[in-house]
Amino acid sequence: MWLVAHNRCWTADRLARRGLPHPARCPLCDQEEENIQHLLIRCVFARQFWYSIFHYVGLSVLAPQPSDTALNDWWRKVENCVDSEVRKGLNLIIILGAWTIWRHRNDCVFNGASPRLGTALVLAKEEALLWSLARVKGLPPLDIRGVG
Repeated sequence: MWLVAHNRCWTADRLARRGLPHPARCPLCDQEEENIQHLLIRCVFARQFWYSIFHYVGLSVLAPQPSDTALNDWWRKVENCVDSEVRKGLNLIIILGAWTIWRHRNDCVFNGASPRLGTALVLAKEEALLWSLARVKGLPPLDIRGVG
């Protein structure tokens, strides 16, 4: 998450500044130029993903809205909406979600995969299972039935 906060992820905008090949548009929505804030919070694909994840854990009201433009600002805002008992799980969901969106994006860019919400949700569920096997505490179960 440090890389995201410091705009150090190798998204199209960063590649373009260095004269390197890059996708013309976001590989998940094909609507705007890709940068890390677009990819993780402003992209319509990302917003659908976040809503789905938050819906499954009963926190859909906290999903990013079109007015949310920066991941860190949205994260701070939703942290202030929950009590300390929920905060650790919320933080883990946000980290897991950002990681999942990034991995799905990379699969689209480097392996030619198609952006699919169901695929991203299954990836999140599998990642959450691995985290739980690693004994990460505080992650709510992501029981995403019928997806895949």
